[in-house]
Amino acid sequence: MRLSKSLKDAIKAHALDAYPHECCGLIVRNTFDGELDYIRMANISYDPANHFEIDPAEYAEIEFNFGIQAIVHSHPDGEPMPSEPDRVQMALHGVPWVIASVNHGVVNIRTHKPKAYTAPLVGREYVHGLQDCYSLVRDYYERECGLTLSDYPRAVDWWEDDHSPSLYVENFKTEGFVEVPLSDIQKHDVIICRVGRTYHPNHALIYLGDSGELASEKTPPIFGKNLVIHHPHGRNSVREIFGENWAKRVAMVVRHQSMF
Repeated sequence: MRLSKSLKDAIKAHALDAYPHECCGLIVRNTFDGELDYIRMANISYDPANHFEIDPAEYAEIEFNFGIQAIVHSHPDGEPMPSEPDRVQMALHGVPWVIASVNHGVVNIRTHKPKAYTAPLVGREYVHGLQDCYSLVRDYYERECGLTLSDYPRAVDWWEDDHSPSLYVENFKTEGFVEVPLSDIQKHDVIICRVGRTYHPNHALIYLGDSGELASEKTPPIFGKNLVIHHPHGRNSVREIFGENWAKRVAMVVRHQSMF
């Protein structure tokens, strides 16, 4: 996609206006003259300085009325290259992405074609709702076990709200899981824990046993017994030993019914 000067000027102005937060917008085809126009969108991300999110209802309305030609966002004090979460979403949306970097008042714009991409299970970046502990469970089960689990909408800090649905407790049976004793744990079981001050159990680990190897990707060697893989809040996903510190936080252990 080639951007006209007017499109670039509109994107630059938006990126500068939004700084130090990320701007976001959509390039659409004008139904009157067929030209491309830029529409500014509100960034509703919980962390607008580092991520962007467009309201799904507004996105769907614009897509229906105009058709979306490209998705635009900025990288304050960064480079105009897609991050790992960007690459995941680019593959999902299937349209070009335009990224504008903002450094010392200078805006640099680059356009990127969508390519197939999946984030690794180990070392992936954290983005709530896109790459978090439940996303890792879903991806692990699809890649390592050939099982597809449903996704569920989840608000930021849902675990602190007693009126919020309990992501794990309310849905594990629907997804075909059965509660089992911690003493009977086996590979692929999901360990649901309470981390920090929380109303609902809010974190999931996947038990790997005494081998940290994954069938779906090559990973650096890890040594130890009782290994787990999980995606901590605000950090990259990791494998580590399931020790006493985790054992005291366990709310329940669940196993998929296909593994009995």
